[in-house]
Amino acid sequence: MLLAIDSGNTNIVFGLYENSKQITHWRLQNEPQRPADEYIVFLSQWMLLAGYRLEDISDVIISSVVPDALFHLKEMVKRHFKNNPIVIGESGINLGVTIKIDRPETLGADRLVNTWGAYRSYGGPLILIDFGTATTFDVIDGEGAYVGGVIAPGVNLSLKALYEAAAKLPPTAFARTDHVIATTTTTAIQAGCYWGYVGMIEGLCARTCEEYRTFHGDADFTIIATGGLASVFSKDLDLIQHVNESLTLDSLAEIYIWLQQGYNKSFLKKNE
Repeated sequence: MLLAIDSGNTNIVFGLYENSKQITHWRLQNEPQRPADEYIVFLSQWMLLAGYRLEDISDVIISSVVPDALFHLKEMVKRHFKNNPIVIGESGINLGVTIKIDRPETLGADRLVNTWGAYRSYGGPLILIDFGTATTFDVIDGEGAYVGGVIAPGVNLSLKALYEAAAKLPPTAFARTDHVIATTTTTAIQAGCYWGYVGMIEGLCARTCEEYRTFHGDADFTIIATGGLASVFSKDLDLIQHVNESLTLDSLAEIYIWLQQGYNKSFLKKNE
């Protein structure tokens, strides 16, 4: 069995796979200094509850944007699985994705994985919106190349910053409101956050499409969304054509299989 690990800024998601089929997954708050032995305690209990054992895991693949957490995750794999994990972004791991930005090495591993998986699933050109700690917009052209994107503060990060910066505003949980015009402080914050993000997404997608067509010619974009809040926002965003909340984890599993095949299949052929 394969263990796929997506280490983000807020959470680490562990996915258990048989071939490329996800069996189950678990989510843990990311504490970068969490030691390797602590990870294995959580993992062993989760595996037991799901009816499996640690010994059932034969390989591990990791995508991480938190260097300290990555160090401990690699230690966990080496110490308890007697194996070296596949780590996206490390030397020797070439996914065949052309990265057309000024400094390709700065592209986050999660965005690289999402580009790989999204293009294989949906073709291109496409805009991928990821609702995470940051809300990111990734632009992939018709040949599967990563051409750039946008990074905006995430929803929960924005709510936290507002509370910390404004003395009289209460801590507020994210929620969709039925109306834009609110009648309480709490619902006013929720409306501003939710509907403000809806407007931001609509505006940025429109500007992205317009700018792309100006420099690259006419293109019919597919817009997909991933991340924990993707299904919530998609209800009010008709421009989102596909929601795939497990895109990163599932793409990691597919990348593992692709790598084991020795690059025999071209990245540029989608839906293989």
